[in-house]
Amino acid sequence: MDDDSSGNKTVFWRRFSEALLPGRRRVRSEEELQAVIDASEEEGIINEEEGEMLHSIFEFGETIVREIMVPRTDMLCCSIDDTVEAVLHGIIDSGHSRIPLYKGTTDRIVGLVYAKDLLKHWGKPLEQIDLGSIMREPYFVPETKKIEELFKEFRSRRMHMAIAIDEYGGTSGLITIEDLIEEIVGDIQDEYDLEEEWLQPQEDGSLLVDCRLNIDEFEDYFDVTLPRERFDTVGGWLFHLLGRVPLKGEELRNQGLLMTVEKCDDRKIHTVRVRRDSSPEEPAP
Repeated sequence: MDDDSSGNKTVFWRRFSEALLPGRRRVRSEEELQAVIDASEEEGIINEEEGEMLHSIFEFGETIVREIMVPRTDMLCCSIDDTVEAVLHGIIDSGHSRIPLYKGTTDRIVGLVYAKDLLKHWGKPLEQIDLGSIMREPYFVPETKKIEELFKEFRSRRMHMAIAIDEYGGTSGLITIEDLIEEIVGDIQDEYDLEEEWLQPQEDGSLLVDCRLNIDEFEDYFDVTLPRERFDTVGGWLFHLLGRVPLKGEELRNQGLLMTVEKCDDRKIHTVRVRRDSSPEEPAP
């Protein structure tokens, strides 16, 4: 980076930081700041990653838990009646340091087991360890809570995980402080994370899409705008189009895209093959 570029970037960051301080006259609206970010990115003063991070700061205040949580169907949980050995295997196999415990069904989360709490009993026979006595009380939040508010609660309570609940009090999903941080800085890949390919290019020019993919990312990638209903993922959108879980091999046409269901079960869609479609669009039945 040359001296001029470095100097321009320094000036940008100083002015941007000053603009966010209370009482500064420079800020007229959030839209104005977003426009400044876009212009600075186009002029090369900041790079694309820095621009995305700054835009994410503004979106952070409007995002709700349901949009970024791990849905209940993807949560790794253990029963309160499971053996300590089973819970240990769950921790080791997943790489997670905290495992929710349920009683009866996952709609009733009763506690959290921390790996570090199990380590305190190192050397003790497993059958002598009572899960009920070492589990911690779960923290429940509504799935509609703003993640900005949750982040403040995590910090004040010194917590790292919460169980999201729906309007009926059932388990909706799970969210961690890492999920919140990733909303600003992007994915955090640590030594326990398994690399997941949400969009996999295929030899025939199509893409294999994981149906857990956030709908915003799908829109950005395929340059489409979808009508917003009560769904946050590709799978939710496809379910909305049909009003039911699609069958394997079933095709849907929408937004100039041809989508073929590759993998599903009787409850959810797992993967779908997507390609551009030049034929007339057929409405979903």
